[in-house]
Amino acid sequence: MVTEDSKTFHTERRFPDRGGPNWVGPLVSYREIELLRKFLTSSSKLMSRKRGGTDTQEQKALKLAVKHARFLSLIPYRGGM
Repeated sequence: MVTEDSKTFHTERRFPDRGGPNWVGPLVSYREIELLRKFLTSSSKLMSRKRGGTDTQEQKALKLAVKHARFLSLIPYRGGM
């Protein structure tokens, strides 16, 4: 039997106030290294939308921010964070 607690996704932990009346989403920038690392796997791949809990616009912004951060050597291209 599946309970309601087991249906929760990682989104609720990553963004605890998500869905509130004033929530506009995370501000994604290539300079926010700690935020970007939350969305990278241990092998430095970008998480999927389902696993990361992002919508389409957030995922595109994350993709560009990770590319810029990698170009500036703020985040590695491969694992070993």
